[in-house]
Amino acid sequence: MKKQIKWLVLISFFISLFCFIKVTGYAQTTRFTVTPELPQNQLSDVSYFDLLVTDETKQDLTVVLHNTSSDTLTIRAVALNSFTASSGIIAYQEEETAEENEGISFTTLISNPSQTVEVKPGETRQITFLLSMDKRKFNGEILGVFSFEEELPETVDRQEMNLQANYKIQQGVRLRQRIDSLPLPELDLIETKAKERNGVATLMSRIRNNQPTAFGKIAVTTTIREKESNTRVGGFSAENFQMAPNSILSLFSEFDQEILEPGTYTLRIELTAPKGSWVFDDTIVIDRTVANQVNQKTMLGAASLKNNVWLWIVGLLLFLVILLLVLLFLWYIRQKKDKGSSDDPIE
Repeated sequence: MKKQIKWLVLISFFISLFCFIKVTGYAQTTRFTVTPELPQNQLSDVSYFDLLVTDETKQDLTVVLHNTSSDTLTIRAVALNSFTASSGIIAYQEEETAEENEGISFTTLISNPSQTVEVKPGETRQITFLLSMDKRKFNGEILGVFSFEEELPETVDRQEMNLQANYKIQQGVRLRQRIDSLPLPELDLIETKAKERNGVATLMSRIRNNQPTAFGKIAVTTTIREKESNTRVGGFSAENFQMAPNSILSLFSEFDQEILEPGTYTLRIELTAPKGSWVFDDTIVIDRTVANQVNQKTMLGAASLKNNVWLWIVGLLLFLVILLLVLLFLWYIRQKKDKGSSDDPIE
């Protein structure tokens, strides 16, 4: 049995290697490789750009592409900004959101954030991004990536395209203007509202980190209670969450109950990390309209509402049948009474 478990673990490990082709730093796929040319202002011995910059910095960041395949490849290279995904990891996107949280988006510092190049079989090409700070100052860190993705020809059939691997490599970038300690994160709760997620009723809470510092190893615990009875009706817990600089984490606390009932609920959120601890308390009033909107989108809620509709229809039909029987009975009594009156002898 132990031998079978060992083989299962090894097989799962190798499958995971092939499933997640997302790499920071030097990386290789079966199609192309990416190697950064690290400049003089590199701060550490890592394989990604870890740069000390000033508000006057203006420099080229160069990455070398090498086509290891026998095909001519079209590679799209694009700069991306860091953000905090709801799954609790630091991810990257084209959208610029750091400014909404008192920060600087990485792509606003890159003059040519999107490029496309063709690389012939066995060929090596350089892609250069121009970094320009434009007098901007910050006291923490800015995170971003250069993402390299193979673009498939337009002539490829869509069904065939779905079967083909689409290789993507990400080259990390970290910018700092000081080499001393980073500022501590400052978190605040923006809002909480009822929302459907993955077919389940939840409370979505948006928590903002308004400091230019990333941090991890965050333990998360949330508890939903029905306010009047103080009964626990839901919650969420997780380990090893991360937050990007100047970003928002959306936490989803699931209700235990299958159908979201209107009412007043309290929510406690506890976040614990090496860089700090935070506790947030919130009160949420969910009226019947909001509860129905959420239930219509949840699997069990929609089924329940559908059943309720049928119950109302059946109830209405029963009411109409009973009403009709009552009216018929009253009509029968009236007819019988009228007939009795007409049969009386005339005096």
